[in-house]
Amino acid sequence: MTQDPANPGDEPRRDPAEGGDGADEASSPTPSPAEPSPQDAPSPYGVPDDTGTPPPVGYPPPVAGAQAGYPPPGAGYPPTSGPEAGYPPGSAPGYPPPAAPASGYTGPAFAVGEAISYGWRTVTSNLGPWILVALIFIAVNVAWNLITGSFDQFTEGYDFGDTNFVAVTGITFTSVLLSVLGAIIGYLITAFLTRGALDESAGRRPDVAAFFRVGNVVNVVLAAFLVTILATIGLVLCILPGIAVVIFSAFVYYFTLDQGQDAISAIRSSWSLVAKNFGSVFLLLLALFGINILGAIPCGLGLFVTIPLSYVAVAFAYRRLVGQVPA
Repeated sequence: MTQDPANPGDEPRRDPAEGGDGADEASSPTPSPAEPSPQDAPSPYGVPDDTGTPPPVGYPPPVAGAQAGYPPPGAGYPPTSGPEAGYPPGSAPGYPPPAAPASGYTGPAFAVGEAISYGWRTVTSNLGPWILVALIFIAVNVAWNLITGSFDQFTEGYDFGDTNFVAVTGITFTSVLLSVLGAIIGYLITAFLTRGALDESAGRRPDVAAFFRVGNVVNVVLAAFLVTILATIGLVLCILPGIAVVIFSAFVYYFTLDQGQDAISAIRSSWSLVAKNFGSVFLLLLALFGINILGAIPCGLGLFVTIPLSYVAVAFAYRRLVGQVPA
């Protein structure tokens, strides 16, 4: 019998289809472990996905113990305190945020020297309209004196008996009417100058026409009339009460013109404001009184500057005391 060279042991030949021996088994590829099915894959939403739908592209992987993109329960979300919640650190929920600082002047009311310096700078930088307005008022005063003087000469031409009331007292209906009209003219002149001072302290350089743009005229005149009556009564009684009325009424014109208050409200507002700041207001008025005396020395020419300065200085004090900032 002839031996097969490929099978020296004369072992029976195996059919490859019947499977190989160990060497054949080693040479065969090792089967890979079974891949999990899509049903077994964890869902990016933290719950099993029964549909087998793959997660969206770019979706972040799930965070252990929490849903993706959210902190775990009990992590303090949303914040209830600290800067993230808009509250100071360590504050409880509902703590009100700090209030914004109030607008307006927050320092001392005013200094006398500061008010006078402000009046000087403001008036001297716009002195022309003040002088022209003063000249107009002087002309009105001269014309009024001529009218009243002519009336006095007319009444003196009559020979009244000693028992005549007019001859004894010099009071007639016409004289009373002229006195009232003169007082009203004086009140209006004061209102015109106050209007100019309010414009100056508001940063508006008034021209001549601006002085005469006065509103709330009825209350202006009525408030001035009431102050005059109270001051006259005070002067008759003991002088000092009359001076006190004048001091406490320093801002009556300013309240009627600037805030449009009625006569009674303006008097109350002025008295209340001065009462709270009596020392500084009294010193300012006293200083302005002395300045106008000095202004009257050179033939009264200095009054063309000192009177406007006084009105503007009082307007400066008024704006400071009511919480406004003068320009």
